[in-house]
Amino acid sequence: MSSSILDDRGGELRLRVLEKALVDRAGDLAVFLVFDRPSLIAERPALALTFYEERCETEAQLERLSEAFRSVGAYVELFENEPPFLKALAEGRLLDLGRDLLVAYNGMGWGVGGGFRPGRKALIPLVADSYDLVCANSDGYACAIGMHKFHCFRLLEALGLGVPPVWQYRPGTGWVDGCPPEGMKVIVKSTYEAWSVGVTEESVFRVDNSCEERASLIAEGIGQPVTVQEFIPGPEVGVTVLSCPEVVVPPPMESILTKAPEDPNAVMTVADNMTEGAVDFRRFEAEPGVMRQLRASASKVLELLQLEGFTRMDFRVDDSGVPWLTDVSVSPGLEPDGSAAGSFAEYGFDHGEFIRAVVASTLGARGLLKA
Repeated sequence: MSSSILDDRGGELRLRVLEKALVDRAGDLAVFLVFDRPSLIAERPALALTFYEERCETEAQLERLSEAFRSVGAYVELFENEPPFLKALAEGRLLDLGRDLLVAYNGMGWGVGGGFRPGRKALIPLVADSYDLVCANSDGYACAIGMHKFHCFRLLEALGLGVPPVWQYRPGTGWVDGCPPEGMKVIVKSTYEAWSVGVTEESVFRVDNSCEERASLIAEGIGQPVTVQEFIPGPEVGVTVLSCPEVVVPPPMESILTKAPEDPNAVMTVADNMTEGAVDFRRFEAEPGVMRQLRASASKVLELLQLEGFTRMDFRVDDSGVPWLTDVSVSPGLEPDGSAAGSFAEYGFDHGEFIRAVVASTLGARGLLKA
């Protein structure tokens, strides 16, 4: 991956050129959308612990994704969960489509609370690689480490990145490498999930002799270990980062909770993520030094974890203007009202262009789109 970071104008132009290059080669392109579907919960009822069904893409959302490619002449096929995609590859059907650019979009997600074993998201990129397909976005290792909050943050801390300290509580085992110090304000999160699974209004507290009991109850409720992180008050900012292979950082977006739009201590809960209109996004504005540090820190995470294509880093910016990394997303949401789409909208991209640019960035990172 190149270490060069393009400025806003350069980043916008690079994404524009890549998106156009993808459209120009749409006749050579086949996109395989592999996504979780709600039907799977009938086979694995424990998935309900982590709101699996509610987090699946809707039919309307999947149709929008398909249309973004179909409208420019690309071949698109949707696969419900992994087995049909693996079967189509094994039978050779997908390799005989007569298309030169074969791309799998890794929409597989979570559901480790009694449903799947950790590392599930690594399957699609590993299989795609074995069949010489391109997988958007990151490789199997990045998917596995990026979706383990405790290991990911301990690794970043060891590599010198400024992150809040983290601990882990495992049901039946207890604390890993000690527990947080008494008096520290912390937030308890799921270790493997997104969408603030495990986060409620009771998940943020100051550590006292009830800390282990609190962590244990949350862990048991979602069926997996929890990561306990020092809580940093301040605006929550999502920073989209792409490697094309040049690093592009579109405008950061601030998460605004309608229940508490001006409260720096407010946290986004799983209920907020499930409620329409509970979260909005606006362009984050701060002093130039803060903006530079956000871009530099987010880009450094991309480099350290060897992420590719389209990613997002979430930060809390404290009272001193210091950004603290709070989450890493190897596969941000593609919804039109989400943080990443809003970031691209600041560059003037409509939703279809945004979707195509996401895939184009991965192809650009692999040197498969010549702009």
